Amino acid sequence: MRPSVVIPFLALLALAACGTPAATTTQYKPPGTPGGRMCINQCREAREFCRQPCEFDQRRCTNAMQTQAIHDYEAYAREQFVDHASLELQPRDFERPELCKPTSCNQDCERTYQSCYKNCGGEVITTTSCKFLCF
Repeated sequence: MRPSVVIPFLALLALAACGTPAATTTQYKPPGTPGGRMCINQCREAREFCRQPCEFDQRRCTNAMQTQAIHDYEAYAREQFVDHASLELQPRDFERPELCKPTSCNQDCERTYQSCYKNCGGEVITTTSCKFLCF
């Protein structure tokens, strides 16, 4: 390859790497005492209780989005019928999943759980590693 082609290519490659997300893993090291282990069980229950409204809101949003997609599809189908045109789209083509992106709710529950876990004597080890071309 000629240097005039290689340098812009490397520059683009470096810019692409800047937006590469890192992978984060979390390990939980339980406390050594029976009381500490019982305590983290309570933390788990509290986390599950915390997550329930998050999951409910996510399901509610998804249901509303799918209902709206069906209404939009029906309007499209009526329009096509009046125009004597064939149906080329399906209901899923009218879905807008970007409207129901997960919120920070579950992340808040996880942060609270990790704090509780540590308060029970456990250890939370978070490791962040690069996925692609990290400098």
